[in-house]
Amino acid sequence: MAIGRWAIGTWPEDRASRVLLRTYGGKSQGEMLGAYQRDAELLLIQGYEPASQLYVEGSYSYWYRVLAVLLIVVGIGLLLVASMLLNPRPGTLVVTYVHRAPAQ
Repeated sequence: MAIGRWAIGTWPEDRASRVLLRTYGGKSQGEMLGAYQRDAELLLIQGYEPASQLYVEGSYSYWYRVLAVLLIVVGIGLLLVASMLLNPRPGTLVVTYVHRAPAQ
């Protein structure tokens, strides 16, 4: 099964375990949740159910923010700060899937 467009990775990669960790990202939260829902349906067919989810809010790095503040003196920093405010970084969704035995 191919990983969805915004599914970043799977651990373990060989899927030999009863537990899978999948990481999802995207340009927006809607894209990320869409990729998760499509992927969850495909994995459910294979017997994997979502057990837990963790969402980590995206942020700009410390050095990028410091650079923007320092460049305010030159005037370029205002563009960087405006860009940071208007285009927030998307977060990352980590989902734990557990393989369930089929019901008898």
